[in-house]
Amino acid sequence: MIDKKDNFLVIGLGRFGSNVASILYDNGHDVLAIDESMEAVQSMIDQKLVVNAMQIDATDPNSLKKLEIEKFSAVVIAIGSCIEDSVLVAATLKDLGVQKVVAKASSSMHGKILEKIGVDKVVYPEAEMGRSLARELLGLTFLEEYALNESFSIAEVHLPTIYEGKSITETDIRKTHRLNILAIRRAGGHFSVSPTPQTTLQHDDYLLVIGNHDDIEQFKSLDEKED
Repeated sequence: MIDKKDNFLVIGLGRFGSNVASILYDNGHDVLAIDESMEAVQSMIDQKLVVNAMQIDATDPNSLKKLEIEKFSAVVIAIGSCIEDSVLVAATLKDLGVQKVVAKASSSMHGKILEKIGVDKVVYPEAEMGRSLARELLGLTFLEEYALNESFSIAEVHLPTIYEGKSITETDIRKTHRLNILAIRRAGGHFSVSPTPQTTLQHDDYLLVIGNHDDIEQFKSLDEKED
């Protein structure tokens, strides 16, 4: 668990890498995102997903050394389908003494090779795994989310303050946030399945919702916007 401001390096800015980088950055950490493609780097900057992004060939050990690699709390290898590049970068990072190396694997064989090199954690993507990894690195394990596919998830979300004391009908969460409430977990462990439109939402409620990843993330951030 990481509970202070740390430095992270994310190598490879496809869907997986960009998700990891942006969520770590959004949670107040220093993130350097790199990719050999200037187009991918520019996209991160244009979308303001991170502040620091650079075009770098991570397969070149000298380029990695210039980044003062020892300062990073963890390095995430999010290189795409090129197993050779992924393994080469992982081996270089371990040789350079990186504290924690997390790597994306495209197959079980790829994962086994990475483990033999000494990679600390191997993950099997795509986009939602990027979100889950970032939450794990940040210690945000109290909110569970389960990907159904690349677009939709089932997630447990704490009730935003603005909806306390309102009925489900009054909140109109389905129309406003495009989310369906499957169940409500209340203080004391009480679990209400298929709540009615008249059910009044309470301060300590956790909603089990289903919907698009982005809609779930926006719903979670409502209290932050109120602050």
